[in-house]
Amino acid sequence: MIKFLEVIPLSIFLLVRRNINTEISKNWEVLFIASGLAAFIVIILFLSRKIQFNRLFLGINIYLISGGLAFITRQGWLNRIYDDLQASGMLLWIVITEVVSIVLSPAGFIGVNSPDITSIKKYSLLLLLFSICALAISFGFRGSIILSEIAPFISLFLIQSWLKARIADNHKESIT
Repeated sequence: MIKFLEVIPLSIFLLVRRNINTEISKNWEVLFIASGLAAFIVIILFLSRKIQFNRLFLGINIYLISGGLAFITRQGWLNRIYDDLQASGMLLWIVITEVVSIVLSPAGFIGVNSPDITSIKKYSLLLLLFSICALAISFGFRGSIILSEIAPFISLFLIQSWLKARIADNHKESIT
């Protein structure tokens, strides 16, 4: 039930972004601070309850937190990088989160607790490859809502879901 909260920070970001004048830098500040604060609260809540985060949303939420902190601490250089990267900035944080998850988490980036460690590592690396491709496509098509913002993210969530299902299917087959 509480799992749906991990999408709230991104939802805040996207809804508010579509309804503000993005030419005014102060609007970006309020947007990043609000969504970053929501992301921070969600991460603390999940950690305190030991709820496993969807790793894609974790990367997105870290992006929102870092963007909010950049405004709070007046790190204009980071805001300029995010402005240049556009949606690719979120994907970059997803890739960074993937690498850390693959190295440090038994559930890998796929985020599945399974005795099949080989599949978790293999599918996590495959998702990393797809994420790097999504990052490259998003960066290459900056400014295109479809090719830079929508398609790369939908693709990653679909691929992640498919790979999780494959691990579950492999686990069922090994039991029978």
